[in-house]
Amino acid sequence: MSIKQFDGTTPIFLPERFFHGRLEGWAVLESLIGGLLKRATITAEGQWDEAKQVVHFVETYRFDDGHEDTLNWTIQKLGPGKYKGLEPHLDGEAEGEQSGCAFHWRYTRDTPQSDGKTTKLNFDDWFYLIDDNACIVRGSAGRAGLPFATAHVTYRKIAGP
Repeated sequence: MSIKQFDGTTPIFLPERFFHGRLEGWAVLESLIGGLLKRATITAEGQWDEAKQVVHFVETYRFDDGHEDTLNWTIQKLGPGKYKGLEPHLDGEAEGEQSGCAFHWRYTRDTPQSDGKTTKLNFDDWFYLIDDNACIVRGSAGRAGLPFATAHVTYRKIAGP
């Protein structure tokens, strides 16, 4: 799928706008054959720094098995439709593209597991803005470039800047 196919769609998803403020969310992770792997609730908060063109975004996933994972993002706007991101557990940088209602985000992360170990996972996430306060994400997670799970995530903005 190409980000260009979303040219002209509305509302416009801008990470610096949507991730600025407080959000809550819900996620389900499914195996590729459709079986439920995990469920999670999400709390998140972001702060846009206009001068630096950076949004600092912290999101915590609380999984149904009691495990938590907190991501501390620094997402930089490079220019129209182009973003890069840093997070302490990343292998390299995240790459993002935006057009219309969509945002495509790709990265590799040493992801903490419930047993205390980490697993290097490749993520390929598509964010779709529904309205100013709601976003749905369809993502895939894999190892060595081979997907093994699909994530369905919904975010709702609960407080603005």
